[in-house]
Amino acid sequence: MKRPRRALGCSAAAVLVLATGAGLFYNGYGPMALKDRDNARSPRETRMRLNGTLQAAMGAITPPLAYSGGFYAVDREPDHADGEPSLLSGVREVVAVRTKVAPAKVQVLLDRMSQLWGDCRRTDTTVEYLHKCDTDLNCSGHGEVLFTLSVTTSTADSSVKVHLSGAAFLVRFQPREDYGTPPVGERPSPEPAPDLDDPYWSH
Repeated sequence: MKRPRRALGCSAAAVLVLATGAGLFYNGYGPMALKDRDNARSPRETRMRLNGTLQAAMGAITPPLAYSGGFYAVDREPDHADGEPSLLSGVREVVAVRTKVAPAKVQVLLDRMSQLWGDCRRTDTTVEYLHKCDTDLNCSGHGEVLFTLSVTTSTADSSVKVHLSGAAFLVRFQPREDYGTPPVGERPSPEPAPDLDDPYWSH
């Protein structure tokens, strides 16, 4: 009767070891996830760099624009080839411009951002059936943050939609809600169309 008990005890211990190993593997302590941990930036540092980049951009726009709030977006990297959950993510902080910006002032905005960051690349995408054009100016922001000024122009609107965003990569994964509220406040839902008139930007 004792031998089966010993066998049962060994079996239970083996199950416990396997369960513990699986728990570690799927919760960020497998070999590839530990490597992620060594290469990842901290969420706190990332938030500071994103905020610094956007605040620098907003401060360089004169006369100042009004903003309707912002949000953080966290995109977790896919699982590793061995099934381990990745500990890395990309993080974006986005704010929307609430001031009405006339199409004639778009180039002024693009020039201000090019002067601020220096190293920028512009892309234009036209969607003919929607009668709109998307312009993105991608620049190197603070601390390896990618800054983007996004402008959507439509023949149906007298003003354009403008968003400012910063993106950072190789960030240790943390849920979006843990980043808190951006400095300009939470993004309204739904996001309002630009509705504030400005003597310079709106005409």
